[in-house]
Amino acid sequence: MTIHILQTWHRHHVERVAHRSLEQEIASYRTEADRLDMEALLARYSDAETAEIREILAAHAA
Repeated sequence: MTIHILQTWHRHHVERVAHRSLEQEIASYRTEADRLDMEALLARYSDAETAEIREILAAHAA
């Protein structure tokens, strides 16, 4: 039981670190041209595949 809890915690920690890293990278897209380039790239993929990135972009645009 304890091992399962530790494994779950570790997995969530890794996911949070990866999400923070993605947020920082996306935050570096500051200009309108950068954002348009990112939107053009995202348009090539489904909404399901790009949902997390689109949410981060929307939060940074606000």
